[in-house]
Amino acid sequence: MEKRFGAPTARETITEAAREIPVARRTQVLVVGAGAGGYPAAIRAARNGAEVLLIERNAVVGGTGPMSFVTEFLSCENISGILREMQQRLAAHDAAAETFLPEYFNLAYDPEMLKLVVLDMLVEAGVDLLLNTNVVDVIREGDALKGVIIENKSGRQAIFADVIIDASGDADVAARAGVAMHPREDPQPMMMLCRMGGVDWERMQAHARANPDDFSKLWGTPANPLDGAQYVHLTGWKSLVAQGKEEGALPGTFGHHISIFGATPANLRHGIGYLYAVQVLNRDPTDAADLTGAEVEGRRRARDFLPFAKRIPGMEDAFLIDMAPQIGVRDSRRIIGDYTLTRDDIFDGATFADEIALKVYRGPNVKGWVRHKPDGSEGGKGHDLTEMPISVVVLGLPYRCLLPQGIENLLVAGKTVSFDNEAHQRVRLMPECIAMGEAAGVAAAVAVRDGVPPRQVDTDAVRALLSEGGMNLDRSKVRVQQVRETLASRGLNVLMD
Repeated sequence: MEKRFGAPTARETITEAAREIPVARRTQVLVVGAGAGGYPAAIRAARNGAEVLLIERNAVVGGTGPMSFVTEFLSCENISGILREMQQRLAAHDAAAETFLPEYFNLAYDPEMLKLVVLDMLVEAGVDLLLNTNVVDVIREGDALKGVIIENKSGRQAIFADVIIDASGDADVAARAGVAMHPREDPQPMMMLCRMGGVDWERMQAHARANPDDFSKLWGTPANPLDGAQYVHLTGWKSLVAQGKEEGALPGTFGHHISIFGATPANLRHGIGYLYAVQVLNRDPTDAADLTGAEVEGRRRARDFLPFAKRIPGMEDAFLIDMAPQIGVRDSRRIIGDYTLTRDDIFDGATFADEIALKVYRGPNVKGWVRHKPDGSEGGKGHDLTEMPISVVVLGLPYRCLLPQGIENLLVAGKTVSFDNEAHQRVRLMPECIAMGEAAGVAAAVAVRDGVPPRQVDTDAVRALLSEGGMNLDRSKVRVQQVRETLASRGLNVLMD
């Protein structure tokens, strides 16, 4: 049996001697984390006149794209704002499709170029960067957060800020500040992705078209060639997976399909794809030993899976380029905010005066339904989207979800904001994390400008600045009917109203 990492049997402590910590910096806005919730926050705050420092624990910016090989912006039906700007910049570098309409759903991109595009946008906006830096504690005075303690090559230091945005991906700042969290559910599977060379996209597409029942209706049998916009990946080979399980070549916890991601125009030409198959179950991303165990398990299992992947028509000559630098984590802590978005808000059509983002959700209106089930049975019977009526709804994200209860001067952006479990399953992808980051950045800049804490900002002013920056907050401009028609054209059972 493989060893699982866990806590020591007995709790031991030591007393650390008091010491003076140098103050490294004072800034107006401090953003912690340079992923999908963080870099948009830093860019927006700086573009709206604030002095901004962005700190990141890794050596690169961009988050789960370059770090976990999440090579698609999933669910871009309301593409606007910084996400639209990035699509255009990526396209200029041959790293994404030049034309992207919202009803295409997902946008494939090159994660290496994303690092550079995001870096350019941060530098152009005047954001100060501090990489390879961890937040290890917070500075809290009463009900107000005043700063953080960091550690990096320069040692242990303090940073003070008027407003702090926690975009760490795990609500690390909020947790260290004592913010209340929603109860944890069984974790969704983590994923280890591999970048592969020698991928014959043409052969894979031909096989999918010849065997439509073996592939996803949504992504498996493209009517048009893969192009990084209308069709961005292939999902299927269900019979091959079933055969592998029967032989014992694949574990019983393996999902029901395999996906090959990353069909950008350049990757299609050069035979590069991203293999999505290996899940790691029941790991806690906020526990260092458990997260280490997930990395170890994910890499070893991915290595062991690679020979099986050569059975895929079009992957016979494929070879490993690299594995993702870190395992992909879907869920973590979630703060209790001034408002908690619920799954009923989504399907009942709730609207909010303080909406700072709009998202199109397409999926079944079934209580308890989870896209990525904790037991790894992704795509199984009663779970596959092709077996259920699909609702397409527009939902709004309230600003209050970004405000942790019981503390001032702190905003949270990304997948750790105040959602209940079922809402979180539906509103945790990169496009909405980017939108939340934009809103947090604008709100922080307004708070600094007006001399008020983020809880007291004028949300109408925040919404106006978001719109001026290119974000669409107008429900009438979301192309809902086109989304429904595209889904229906691919054979899904779409509810048309």
